[in-house]
Amino acid sequence: MYFFLWGVARITYLMLFLHMIIRLMRSHSLFVIVIFSLSFSQTSSKHTFLVTTDKGFIDYANRIIVCRGTAEIEAKTPVDNSLKLVEKNLKIAKAEARTNARSNLIELMKQVNFDGRLVGELMQEEPLIGSRLEGLIGSAYQQGEIEYLEGEKVAIALAVKMSGLSEILTDIDGYKLDSMSPAYLMTSAAVPKSQRISGIVIDAREHAIDPSMSPEVIDMQGNLVYGTISYSRSKAVNKGPVGYAYSMDDRNVSQRVGSNPLFVEAVGSLDDDVYITSMDAAKVREAEKSFGVLSNCRVMLLLQ
Repeated sequence: MYFFLWGVARITYLMLFLHMIIRLMRSHSLFVIVIFSLSFSQTSSKHTFLVTTDKGFIDYANRIIVCRGTAEIEAKTPVDNSLKLVEKNLKIAKAEARTNARSNLIELMKQVNFDGRLVGELMQEEPLIGSRLEGLIGSAYQQGEIEYLEGEKVAIALAVKMSGLSEILTDIDGYKLDSMSPAYLMTSAAVPKSQRISGIVIDAREHAIDPSMSPEVIDMQGNLVYGTISYSRSKAVNKGPVGYAYSMDDRNVSQRVGSNPLFVEAVGSLDDDVYITSMDAAKVREAEKSFGVLSNCRVMLLLQ
């Protein structure tokens, strides 16, 4: 009996692996596949929704990008004990730090994973994106207090929200239209509140998933369960398709999926996409039909 179940498991994983290969071959003539989550040893590297660099970080959970810029405070002795020159030097240093922070933001934003494609790649495909990103960075706001560092330096952190980035990158077409009276409202009203499914939680902590701004959920037959056709463009921009967390105890879990979510185990991953069983996919589709969890982007991914 043990060897029979072990054989079934191997066949199941092989089917999922072959589907991923076919999916990649349809969109790429040359490709390299690196799949950690399908290995039986499950020795995958840690993937996190917080991507840090020496200049700042990309936070996919809170949908924010933060970069820091530094500048030296020019040391000049004021004449006749006047503090005006000191204030002027400090003002110049702060302005230079902000300029450096904006430059660092541009480079960091190129590393943001939009939908399996980096923003830098999208900028090469469409030059207009670059000029629009510069406009977004021009409206970046200060994050935290100004820092005064050793060696007569000042540091300022600037931030932009991913909603602004999403507004630039998200196409007009390919999304679900907003409905004033969705069908699930009547279905949901007939179910006691304690029994209503408030969201979807997909536990992908055993798989190496690259966080992105627009991931997809796919079943083992290759059918799309959750993607751009599941929600409106306004939801994608303002709320984001999914939330990210490390555990169910994270504060942002209940904020997105409520107190009674449907819990689903991921069975595989490829880049930023998540694979679930066909049985769980049916449950997710039924939850959408009855409670509108997908169209309202009430989906949470748990990462390592």
